[in-house]
Amino acid sequence: MSAVKKKSETCEEQLRRMCENIADDISNPKISKDDGKEAIELQTAHEWMEDVYDIEWITHNDHTYKAARLLVAGGGPNIWVNLQTNTVDGYWGCDKVEHGFVDNLCLDDYLSELHGCK
Repeated sequence: MSAVKKKSETCEEQLRRMCENIADDISNPKISKDDGKEAIELQTAHEWMEDVYDIEWITHNDHTYKAARLLVAGGGPNIWVNLQTNTVDGYWGCDKVEHGFVDNLCLDDYLSELHGCK
């Protein structure tokens, strides 16, 4: 009996999958249910930001907030969430992947407010 060997993903395919998953998490925020109360709660921008490694601020000439890039993976693949272009940009070796998202977590609003507090 011969075993069927599954084709392994290339680095580019892995990077594409990771970027698509991150974009999907932003476009379709996770919902948690409280079974006892039937309460439905969406993930907040603040909760999502807990896993961000670094923020690269993009500002206007007067230093007011314009956008930001968020480093969400580093060391192997480097993955940035770019709120200026609404894309998840992944880099791994010579591979580059870009995947669009809809900011349904309101990350841009959250970061605009955070930048104003500095």
